Amino acid sequence: MNIPSTSSLQALATFARLGSITATAEALSVTQSAISHKLKALEEQLGFPLMRREGRGVRLTERARHYVAEIAPALDTLARASQTQALSGSLTLNVASGFAASWLAPRIGGFLAKHPGVALRINTPRRYGDLGELRNDLYIGFLLPEEVPVNSVKLMDVGFFPVAAPSMMSGQTTSDVEGLVQLPFLHLDNRQDWQRWLVAAGGEAPSDAGVVFQDVLIMEMATKAGQGVSLGDNLTSRAAMDRGELMRIHPFELASARAYWLVRGKAPPSESSKAFEQWLTAEI
Repeated sequence: MNIPSTSSLQALATFARLGSITATAEALSVTQSAISHKLKALEEQLGFPLMRREGRGVRLTERARHYVAEIAPALDTLARASQTQALSGSLTLNVASGFAASWLAPRIGGFLAKHPGVALRINTPRRYGDLGELRNDLYIGFLLPEEVPVNSVKLMDVGFFPVAAPSMMSGQTTSDVEGLVQLPFLHLDNRQDWQRWLVAAGGEAPSDAGVVFQDVLIMEMATKAGQGVSLGDNLTSRAAMDRGELMRIHPFELASARAYWLVRGKAPPSESSKAFEQWLTAEI
């Protein structure tokens, strides 16, 4: 049966009601690019156009309006059925800061809209791989393979590439690895990040120069302010690149030895933690 995902159908129905991508993204607590991606994928799955341009905006096609009218009762039925299984209680997450700020924070409203009775708390570890005593309900860690507990779920891999403020590079990219060494480097945790990237890209490791940051968000703020070049990725740097605050300045991407993993705490899973895990994996 060719049944689209409920999140895509919800995006379409919300767009039909509000009439703009921006308003739809705000209502569903996701980015505009996420809404556009969902609608494009839905259009390809259904096999008929959903949007047509009208002036500076877009409108639903006639066939899309009929389709929304047909699916709306089913979405209402699903919403009512979900409300009869409302969850309550507390849920404590321990989330790597980059993932928390760049991926989870812009989307967490989607989970709370489905489960408004859950009292949610989000902690962040002090360093990569720090799972403590696994007292929290769920962990999203940026972990090396040897740090991953059994029965964990891989969420996404990461690759690093150089990013800088467009003003610093005059809007130009480069393929010259050696030329990058002349730029001021910004590091995360230690100076091995740039050393590994440059050697893998065919260059030579730089001298021990440049500021070292312990927090990826502070390093990103310095990069956006034109204080130097740092290593970004498609998770933590995507929003800033989409806004034009950062740009990828070299094509080479170095796969990280670490990946983002979902790890369960030692306590038996609660209904709230099961619901969050289901929501998280579906969103990713």
